[in-house]
Amino acid sequence: MKRLLIIALALAFLPCRLSAVDDKRQDALLRDFLWSEFISLPAGQRPKIGLTLSAGGVRGFSHVGAMQVLIESGLPVDYISGTSMGCIIGSFYASGMPIERMWDFVNNPELSVLSKDLNVLGFLKFLFGNKLFSSENFGDFISKEVGGVFYENLPVKLACVSADIKTGERVVFDSGPVARGVRASMNLPGIFAPVEFRQRYLVDGGVVDYMPTALVKDMGADWVLAVYALPDYARSVPSTILGYVVRTGDIRGALITENSERTANFLIGSRVGDIDFRDKTQAAVAAEIGLKTAYEALGDMKDNLLLFSVDYVIK
Repeated sequence: MKRLLIIALALAFLPCRLSAVDDKRQDALLRDFLWSEFISLPAGQRPKIGLTLSAGGVRGFSHVGAMQVLIESGLPVDYISGTSMGCIIGSFYASGMPIERMWDFVNNPELSVLSKDLNVLGFLKFLFGNKLFSSENFGDFISKEVGGVFYENLPVKLACVSADIKTGERVVFDSGPVARGVRASMNLPGIFAPVEFRQRYLVDGGVVDYMPTALVKDMGADWVLAVYALPDYARSVPSTILGYVVRTGDIRGALITENSERTANFLIGSRVGDIDFRDKTQAAVAAEIGLKTAYEALGDMKDNLLLFSVDYVIK
């Protein structure tokens, strides 16, 4: 049924038949033709497209690989929602950062941008003084990279999810300085001190909304693409208290993600295995997995969006 609909749609545009071409090649040619027609449409003549990027720590670097495939495909994105690492990569894309610059972060991740406390003295205070790290450095880093821009002025609409550790409420940032919302969204509880803002104490949004597909729908998206990292919990058992805390959060995130999947029209899940969320040496591995996964899913994603867009394309 899917193939017949695609072919029927293509025949509305094609001036001639492609009967001499084998079926697989014909499908590819039809899809490529339709896709080029679709991405050339003005925004008002096609569905509004929303992209959601999940949390995931270092595993979330898989989003950079996926973003490269999506950018090269020409997919028009009208809205982005993200949590934690998804919010970071989303802010880069929404601000117009070149994909080459994103790969710079993949290939040279520096933990020092996260906190000024990531040194021997800071770790001693963390271990023996119960003093959490400050994420203020990270806010400054984001301001520098995205230009100190406000959400209202981004080329692509963006919303970032954080959580109020006092009330458990989801807190959405879609106005004001981009850096403030991104910092709050990635503020891992138990590691970084909460970000205080308007009498709220904000931590990583993965606590309440690991993959915010409903949010991007609320922003105005008609069709939603969700990109997320899929860890494999069965490969290893945590050996530290911090490891168990993080594993608990990851399991909760996976359960939340199951609900979020139902809101998305198409899912690209990068199977990043048991990459530790803190292991910066695995950033490039995660990104390559994301690149490969998105490339393999690209044809089906185009089919899904084109079928959803039939009324927009042929009217």
